[in-house]
Amino acid sequence: VLAALFLLCVIVYGVMKLRPEFQAARQRTPANAENVTQSAAETPAAEKSINATTSGETVASTPPAPDAGKTSDPVAQDSKAKSSDTSATAVPAKKTEVSLNSAAADYKKQIDAVIADKGFKGRVNVAGSGSTLILNGRLRPAEHAALLHLMRSAPASVHVVDDILYDDAPVASSEKGDNGGHPVPSAGKSAIHVLTDVVGASATAFDSSGRSVGNCKTPCSLNDLAPARYSLQIQKDGYSPLQTAVEVKSGQAHDLKLHLEAVQRGLSVNSQPAGADIFINGSKQSGQTPAALPLAPGAYDIVLRLPGYQPYSNHVQVKDGIQTTLDVKLNEKSQVRVAWAQVKTVPSGAEIFVDGSSSGESSPARLQIPAGNHTITLKLKGFQPGVHHFLASEGSTVDVSETLKPRQNQQP
Repeated sequence: VLAALFLLCVIVYGVMKLRPEFQAARQRTPANAENVTQSAAETPAAEKSINATTSGETVASTPPAPDAGKTSDPVAQDSKAKSSDTSATAVPAKKTEVSLNSAAADYKKQIDAVIADKGFKGRVNVAGSGSTLILNGRLRPAEHAALLHLMRSAPASVHVVDDILYDDAPVASSEKGDNGGHPVPSAGKSAIHVLTDVVGASATAFDSSGRSVGNCKTPCSLNDLAPARYSLQIQKDGYSPLQTAVEVKSGQAHDLKLHLEAVQRGLSVNSQPAGADIFINGSKQSGQTPAALPLAPGAYDIVLRLPGYQPYSNHVQVKDGIQTTLDVKLNEKSQVRVAWAQVKTVPSGAEIFVDGSSSGESSPARLQIPAGNHTITLKLKGFQPGVHHFLASEGSTVDVSETLKPRQNQQP
C-alpha cells in the first residue's frame, strides 16, 4: 500500500511539471498549420514561374519536403522553398536530355537547325522521347515540303511523326514562284489545288481532248484554268498512279486531297537455295531468304549465310520510294578434302596414274588429289612401272620420287 501511494505521488508530480509544456505545444500547433497552408498556396505560383521560363514545355514540379511545416522559422521556410524551386527547375532539364537516345537527339539538332534557317522558329515545335520525334505546328504546304525532304533522310533507327497542320491561307492565282498555297482564281478563270499525303508527286491536268493544260509538284495549284471538266493524273515513283476527274466553275478553286498507295519499298532479298540467314550492317535480321526488309534509303552491307554454302557479302544501295531487289546464287562449299602429290621421275616424262586412272599429267608434276589412301603408278616406255602407296592427309603435300629401271628384255 505504501509503495502504491508513493507511485501515485510521483505520477501526480510529473503531470504538474509537464503541464506547461503541453500548453505551449498546443499553442504552436495553429501556427504550424498556418505555415503549411501558406506554403501550399505559394506552390502553384512557383510552378507557373517555372512553366513560363520553359517556353511552353510541361515541367514537373518537385513536391515540398514532408517536414516543411515542422519549423516556425520563416527564414528557414523561405530557404527551403527556394531550394525546392531550384531543384524543380533543374530536374526537368536533365530528364529532357535523357528522354531521347543519341541518334534521335542528333537528328533533332539537324531539324532545329533547318527550322531556324528557314525562319520557321516559333511555328514548328520538335519534341519526343526514346527514338521517336514528333513535329507539330502550322506551315504553308510549300514550307512543309522543305521539312518533309529532311524527314525522309532520317536514320533508320529514328521514327519521325509528322503532326504539322497546313496554314492554307488563299493566295492570288497570278502569283508566280510559290504555287503551294490555296489559290484565288482571277476573273473568269478557275483553279485546282492539289494536296497529296506524299510531297513531290507530279500532278498533270488534261482537258477533254487529252491535251495537257498544266503540271506541278504537290502540294501545288493549277491556276488560270478555263471553267471545264478536267482529268487529273498523279504519279510518283514507288506509288501506284492515280487518276481522277474534276469539274471546276468560273471563280472556283477546287480542293483535291489525295492518298497515294505505296508499292512495296525497301530491300527484297532472294537466294538460291532459299533459307539463308540475313545480316544487315552486321546485325542478324529476323527470318531467312526470301525476305522483304523495310529499310530506309541508304547504303547497307549485306551478308547471307547458309550451312554448306560459301558466305555471300555485298554493298547494297536502297533507293527512295522504290523497292531494291537482290537475287543471289549461293556457291556450295567443296565437300572433298584435298591434298597434293609432288611427282618426280628419273628420267622424266613418265605418265602418272592415280588409283589406276590416268591423270593426264607427266612427271614432273604437282597433282591435286582427295585426302586419303592412294596408289600412284608411273609408266614410261622402255622402263618398268613405278608404284607408290601412301596416305595423304588434308592440305598436305606428298613427295613421290622414282628412278625408273629399264626393262630387262629391252634390246640395246
